[in-house]
Amino acid sequence: MQLLAAVPVGFALAAYAGQIFFAALIARAPLALLSLNATDPILLGVAHQAPLWAFMAIGMIRLFITDPFLYRLGYDYGPNAKAYLAAELGPRSRVIRTMDWLERWFPRAGWLLLFAVPGYPMCLLSGIARMRQLPFVVVNLAGTFTRLALVWWVADLFSGPLGAVIRFINRYSIPFTVAMIVLVAVQTARNQHRASNAERARLRQEHSSAGERHSEAEPDLS
Repeated sequence: MQLLAAVPVGFALAAYAGQIFFAALIARAPLALLSLNATDPILLGVAHQAPLWAFMAIGMIRLFITDPFLYRLGYDYGPNAKAYLAAELGPRSRVIRTMDWLERWFPRAGWLLLFAVPGYPMCLLSGIARMRQLPFVVVNLAGTFTRLALVWWVADLFSGPLGAVIRFINRYSIPFTVAMIVLVAVQTARNQHRASNAERARLRQEHSSAGERHSEAEPDLS
Protein backbone atom coordinates (compact mmCIF):
# COMPACT_ATOMS: atom_id res chain seq x y z
CA MET A 1 0.00 0.00 0.00
CA GLN A 2 2.78 2.43 0.91
CA LEU A 3 4.58 1.65 -2.38
CA LEU A 4 1.47 2.42 -4.43
CA ALA A 5 0.82 5.58 -2.40
CA ALA A 6 4.43 6.78 -2.83
CA VAL A 7 3.84 8.04 -6.40
CA PRO A 8 0.77 10.22 -5.60
CA VAL A 9 2.48 11.51 -2.45
CA GLY A 10 5.62 12.32 -4.47
CA PHE A 11 3.61 14.32 -7.00
CA ALA A 12 1.79 16.05 -4.14
CA LEU A 13 5.19 17.23 -2.89
CA ALA A 14 6.01 18.40 -6.43
CA ALA A 15 2.75 20.37 -6.38
CA TYR A 16 3.95 22.14 -3.23
CA ALA A 17 7.17 23.04 -5.07
CA GLY A 18 5.14 24.41 -7.97
CA GLN A 19 3.03 26.43 -5.56
CA ILE A 20 6.13 27.93 -3.94
CA PHE A 21 7.84 28.83 -7.23
CA PHE A 22 4.65 29.82 -9.05
CA ALA A 23 5.58 33.48 -9.34
CA ALA A 24 9.10 32.73 -10.57
CA LEU A 25 8.02 30.17 -13.20
CA ILE A 26 4.65 31.36 -14.55
CA ALA A 27 6.20 33.77 -17.08
CA ARG A 28 9.68 32.25 -17.48
CA ALA A 29 8.97 28.50 -17.61
CA PRO A 30 5.21 27.89 -17.67
CA LEU A 31 5.45 24.31 -18.91
CA ALA A 32 7.91 23.41 -16.15
CA LEU A 33 5.42 24.86 -13.68
CA LEU A 34 2.62 22.79 -15.23
CA SER A 35 4.69 19.62 -14.86
CA LEU A 36 4.95 20.35 -11.12
CA ASN A 37 1.46 21.59 -10.35
CA ALA A 38 -1.73 21.29 -12.38
CA THR A 39 -4.31 22.94 -10.14
CA ASP A 40 -6.92 25.11 -11.87
CA PRO A 41 -5.34 28.54 -11.15
CA ILE A 42 -2.01 27.35 -12.54
CA LEU A 43 -3.71 25.74 -15.52
CA LEU A 44 -5.34 29.09 -16.33
CA GLY A 45 -2.04 30.92 -16.10
CA VAL A 46 -0.10 28.38 -18.16
CA ALA A 47 -2.84 28.20 -20.83
CA HIS A 48 -2.29 31.90 -21.45
CA GLN A 49 1.49 31.40 -21.78
CA ALA A 50 1.97 28.09 -23.67
CA PRO A 51 1.11 26.64 -27.11
CA LEU A 52 -2.08 24.59 -27.22
CA TRP A 53 -0.38 21.28 -28.12
CA ALA A 54 2.17 21.57 -25.31
CA PHE A 55 -0.46 22.63 -22.79
CA MET A 56 -2.70 19.67 -23.68
CA ALA A 57 0.11 17.09 -23.84
CA ILE A 58 1.88 18.02 -20.60
CA GLY A 59 -1.42 18.73 -18.85
CA MET A 60 -2.80 15.29 -19.77
CA ILE A 61 0.34 13.53 -18.56
CA ARG A 62 0.58 15.52 -15.31
CA LEU A 63 -3.09 15.11 -14.42
CA PHE A 64 -3.35 11.41 -15.32
CA ILE A 65 0.01 10.05 -14.16
CA THR A 66 -1.02 9.50 -10.53
CA ASP A 67 -4.52 8.20 -11.26
CA PRO A 68 -3.68 4.54 -12.09
CA PHE A 69 -1.79 4.25 -8.79
CA LEU A 70 -4.75 5.63 -6.85
CA TYR A 71 -7.13 3.32 -8.73
CA ARG A 72 -4.93 0.32 -7.95
CA LEU A 73 -4.61 1.39 -4.34
CA GLY A 74 -8.39 1.39 -4.00
CA TYR A 75 -8.79 -1.82 -6.00
CA ASP A 76 -6.24 -3.81 -4.03
CA TYR A 77 -6.81 -2.48 -0.53
CA GLY A 78 -10.36 -1.16 -0.54
CA PRO A 79 -11.45 0.81 2.56
CA ASN A 80 -7.98 0.36 4.10
CA ALA A 81 -6.64 2.72 1.41
CA LYS A 82 -9.06 5.42 2.53
CA ALA A 83 -8.07 4.85 6.16
CA TYR A 84 -4.40 5.17 5.16
CA LEU A 85 -5.01 8.52 3.43
CA ALA A 86 -7.06 9.70 6.41
CA ALA A 87 -4.11 8.92 8.66
CA GLU A 88 -1.73 10.74 6.30
CA LEU A 89 -3.91 13.79 5.59
CA GLY A 90 -6.14 13.94 8.67
CA PRO A 91 -9.77 12.78 8.89
CA ARG A 92 -11.11 16.32 8.35
CA SER A 93 -8.93 17.13 5.34
CA ARG A 94 -10.64 18.40 2.19
CA VAL A 95 -9.74 15.24 0.29
CA ILE A 96 -11.29 12.93 2.90
CA ARG A 97 -14.43 15.07 3.24
CA THR A 98 -14.81 15.09 -0.54
CA MET A 99 -14.39 11.32 -0.62
CA ASP A 100 -17.13 10.88 2.00
CA TRP A 101 -19.52 12.94 -0.11
CA LEU A 102 -18.63 11.22 -3.38
CA GLU A 103 -18.82 7.78 -1.80
CA ARG A 104 -22.50 8.30 -1.10
CA TRP A 105 -23.18 9.16 -4.76
CA PHE A 106 -20.80 6.77 -6.50
CA PRO A 107 -23.17 3.75 -6.78
CA ARG A 108 -25.71 5.88 -8.67
CA ALA A 109 -23.49 8.12 -10.80
CA GLY A 110 -19.94 6.75 -10.59
CA TRP A 111 -18.96 7.09 -14.26
CA LEU A 112 -20.41 10.60 -14.52
CA LEU A 113 -18.61 11.69 -11.34
CA LEU A 114 -15.33 10.24 -12.60
CA PHE A 115 -15.74 12.16 -15.87
CA ALA A 116 -16.55 15.39 -14.02
CA VAL A 117 -13.93 15.03 -11.25
CA PRO A 118 -11.09 12.78 -12.52
CA GLY A 119 -8.84 13.38 -9.53
CA TYR A 120 -7.63 11.89 -6.26
CA PRO A 121 -10.93 10.96 -4.56
CA MET A 122 -12.73 9.59 -7.61
CA CYS A 123 -9.80 7.43 -8.77
CA LEU A 124 -9.52 5.84 -5.36
CA LEU A 125 -13.29 5.29 -5.15
CA SER A 126 -13.30 3.81 -8.67
CA GLY A 127 -10.86 1.19 -7.46
CA ILE A 128 -12.79 0.55 -4.25
CA ALA A 129 -16.00 0.11 -6.31
CA ARG A 130 -14.13 -2.34 -8.60
CA MET A 131 -14.78 -0.39 -11.79
CA ARG A 132 -13.20 -2.22 -14.71
CA GLN A 133 -9.79 -0.92 -15.72
CA LEU A 134 -10.49 -0.05 -19.38
CA PRO A 135 -13.65 2.02 -18.69
CA PHE A 136 -11.79 3.74 -15.84
CA VAL A 137 -8.95 4.80 -18.17
CA VAL A 138 -11.26 5.89 -21.01
CA VAL A 139 -13.63 7.90 -18.80
CA ASN A 140 -10.75 9.42 -16.85
CA LEU A 141 -8.86 10.54 -19.96
CA ALA A 142 -12.04 11.92 -21.52
CA GLY A 143 -12.77 13.93 -18.38
CA THR A 144 -9.18 15.17 -18.18
CA PHE A 145 -9.17 16.25 -21.83
CA THR A 146 -12.49 18.05 -21.39
CA ARG A 147 -11.21 19.86 -18.30
CA LEU A 148 -8.09 21.07 -20.11
CA ALA A 149 -10.09 22.17 -23.18
CA LEU A 150 -12.46 24.11 -20.93
CA VAL A 151 -9.55 25.79 -19.12
CA TRP A 152 -7.97 26.75 -22.46
CA TRP A 153 -11.26 28.25 -23.65
CA VAL A 154 -11.68 30.27 -20.42
CA ALA A 155 -8.05 31.46 -20.58
CA ASP A 156 -8.54 32.59 -24.19
CA LEU A 157 -11.80 34.31 -23.28
CA PHE A 158 -10.15 36.28 -20.45
CA SER A 159 -6.71 36.65 -22.01
CA GLY A 160 -6.52 40.39 -21.28
CA PRO A 161 -7.11 40.22 -17.50
CA LEU A 162 -5.00 37.06 -17.19
CA GLY A 163 -2.10 38.70 -18.98
CA ALA A 164 -2.27 41.71 -16.66
CA VAL A 165 -2.30 39.46 -13.58
CA ILE A 166 0.66 37.41 -14.83
CA ARG A 167 2.68 40.55 -15.60
CA PHE A 168 1.95 41.86 -12.11
CA ILE A 169 3.00 38.58 -10.47
CA ASN A 170 6.15 38.43 -12.60
CA ARG A 171 7.08 42.00 -11.62
CA TYR A 172 6.83 41.16 -7.92
CA SER A 173 7.95 37.55 -8.09
CA ILE A 174 10.22 37.68 -5.02
CA PRO A 175 7.54 38.93 -2.56
CA PHE A 176 5.06 36.43 -4.05
CA THR A 177 7.57 33.58 -3.61
CA VAL A 178 8.20 34.54 0.03
CA ALA A 179 4.44 34.66 0.63
CA MET A 180 4.01 31.21 -0.96
CA ILE A 181 6.78 29.76 1.25
CA VAL A 182 4.95 31.05 4.32
CA LEU A 183 1.60 29.75 3.03
CA VAL A 184 2.97 26.27 2.29
CA ALA A 185 4.67 26.15 5.71
CA VAL A 186 1.36 27.01 7.40
CA GLN A 187 -0.52 24.42 5.32
CA THR A 188 2.05 21.74 6.15
CA ALA A 189 1.95 22.55 9.86
CA ARG A 190 -1.85 22.37 9.87
CA ASN A 191 -1.85 19.02 8.05
CA GLN A 192 0.71 17.59 10.47
CA HIS A 193 -1.33 18.86 13.42
CA ARG A 194 -4.47 17.22 12.05
CA ALA A 195 -2.66 13.96 11.38
CA SER A 196 -1.18 14.03 14.89
CA ASN A 197 -4.61 14.62 16.42
CA ALA A 198 -6.07 11.80 14.34
CA GLU A 199 -3.31 9.43 15.44
CA ARG A 200 -3.81 10.33 19.11
CA ALA A 201 -7.57 9.80 18.75
CA ARG A 202 -6.97 6.42 17.12
CA LEU A 203 -4.60 5.35 19.88
CA ARG A 204 -7.08 6.44 22.57
CA GLN A 205 -9.83 4.50 20.84
CA GLU A 206 -7.65 1.39 20.59
CA HIS A 207 -6.66 1.72 24.25
CA SER A 208 -10.29 2.11 25.27
CA SER A 209 -11.33 -0.90 23.19
CA ALA A 210 -8.52 -2.98 24.66
CA GLY A 211 -9.61 -2.01 28.18
CA GLU A 212 -13.20 -3.00 27.45
CA ARG A 213 -12.11 -6.37 26.06
CA HIS A 214 -9.92 -6.93 29.14
CA SER A 215 -12.82 -6.11 31.46
CA GLU A 216 -15.10 -8.53 29.61
CA ALA A 217 -12.48 -11.26 29.80
CA GLU A 218 -12.08 -11.02 33.60
CA PRO A 219 -14.01 -13.77 35.42
CA ASP A 220 -16.83 -12.81 37.76
CA LEU A 221 -15.69 -14.04 41.21
CA SER A 222 -18.62 -12.64 43.17
